Amino acid sequence: MKVEITVNIKKADGTIAAEATTMEVDVPDFEYFTGPDKFGSVFNEYEQNILKTRNEVVAAATQKYLNELAQKNQRKRRYKKKKSEDQRHTE
Repeated sequence: MKVEITVNIKKADGTIAAEATTMEVDVPDFEYFTGPDKFGSVFNEYEQNILKTRNEVVAAATQKYLNELAQKNQRKRRYKKKKSEDQRHTE
């Protein structure tokens, strides 16, 4: 059995700020929950796998967000530099 975790980073207006990040994690099938004596250990395995993957998917989504931010800042710097150069040429 698998759990799929998807992280979407959105702007305040609801538009996508960075590409969605999705990861899957294996979790124990229902059949592994065979009784009260097994529940704790099986649930612990489930929970640990989910938490580890959640942290990884959020880290990957954050990296995409930071890459997008860096690209936007680079484009902004190029635009300002070009605008400045254009103004010098027209004076």
